[in-house]
Amino acid sequence: MNVKIYLENLGCAKNRVDSEIMLGVLAKNGAEIVSDAEASEILIINTCGFIASAVNESLDRVLTLSKIKEIGPPKKLIVVGCLSERYREDLKKEIPEIDILMGTSDYSMIVDAVKDCQRKTITKNYLDKSVLYSNRNYESERLLTTKHHYAYLKIAEGCSNMCSFCNIPKLRGRYQSRSIESVEKEFSQIIQNGVKEINLISQDCSSYGRDLKEDVSLMDLVDRLLEVNSEEFWIRIFYTYPNHYPVDLFKMMREDSRLVPYIDIPFQHISDPVLKSMNRRITEVEIENLINDAITINGDIAIRTTFLVGFPNETEKDFQRLLAFVNKGYFQHIGVFEYSHEDNIKSYQMDDNVPAELKAERKKILMEAQQRISLKKNQAKIGQIQKVLVEGFYDETDLLVQGRNQYQGVDVDGVVLINEGGTINGEFCNVEIIEAHPYDLIGKVVL
Repeated sequence: MNVKIYLENLGCAKNRVDSEIMLGVLAKNGAEIVSDAEASEILIINTCGFIASAVNESLDRVLTLSKIKEIGPPKKLIVVGCLSERYREDLKKEIPEIDILMGTSDYSMIVDAVKDCQRKTITKNYLDKSVLYSNRNYESERLLTTKHHYAYLKIAEGCSNMCSFCNIPKLRGRYQSRSIESVEKEFSQIIQNGVKEINLISQDCSSYGRDLKEDVSLMDLVDRLLEVNSEEFWIRIFYTYPNHYPVDLFKMMREDSRLVPYIDIPFQHISDPVLKSMNRRITEVEIENLINDAITINGDIAIRTTFLVGFPNETEKDFQRLLAFVNKGYFQHIGVFEYSHEDNIKSYQMDDNVPAELKAERKKILMEAQQRISLKKNQAKIGQIQKVLVEGFYDETDLLVQGRNQYQGVDVDGVVLINEGGTINGEFCNVEIIEAHPYDLIGKVVL
């Protein structure tokens, strides 16, 4: 397959993994991956279609690539991912420059799609529902696009939680765990390539194994991965639904430093009426109990969560309850999002009756409250010597090096800025924390 391919990725870390799979499969079949869209022969864009803002960004990029298609050598345009899945009937009609649409299907089909483009004859319906949501074991088919010291490892596809504000089950299908053997094999390959931090991801890592015939769980998977190699690395787990969270993981984090004491667990709200409307199937008391278990079992743990403000019928009382919950100071990091009234979610049947201005104000109030808490937590770290994974020069200046400690997740949390001492990119070093800010820490390397 002698062809130059440009691939652009949009959206979340799970989308990035899908793009890495496509790049790996294409390269394995002889394609040349290029970074210049104008110099390519085939343009591929992996889109996001989760909420309106992501849809608009994806559409803008598709339109941009459709214009680039006319520049230089003749090109074909392939659009894949959640946007295609969500608007499968409209996209080709509205943007005729698109040559092939693929949804969230098995990405091994990308080779057939590229070959069709080369033949100039489209032989398949790549949006055929019969091929969607296959359980993909693709451990050897990836070309990593992250910095060399970290990687994402997807352990499952889809979601079966059916939260009323979320369209992932429609876009990605029901939850399907990968086999434990497949995940272990890919993990081993990543470690052998010198990666120091492996981030386990899916739409809901807590549910890993619940759909498999074998009696396995997230605990079993993590235990197996920790046995793979005795070398120095970190495992970090993202996207853990609170309902099924295996509490024994808190103990495992305390006993094995390679499993970092960091949990990313989206609570979305704390008010019982809002949680019920969201179909979260958890209560305020159960959430508090889970947090208390985490803190009791492992007092060193950092908790990241996300909240959704402005959900239909969220009252001022509901919001004040959420604000009081944040002010308890449980969390090291939070993300706050404004409810988006999408046409393919269950809550679309409800009135979007919280004004946009009020949603924005509530988000601002929560974030400001958390900034004060995060600053206090970070100030308590001054004088500590922390293990830091070095990432390279700080984005804003070459005078500082940045890294992350065990409490900081890649791309979503703050960093440790190193202003003194020698470092090696992609390696661990010990850093004494000398200054603190709401998001970032500043330190110097110590021997």
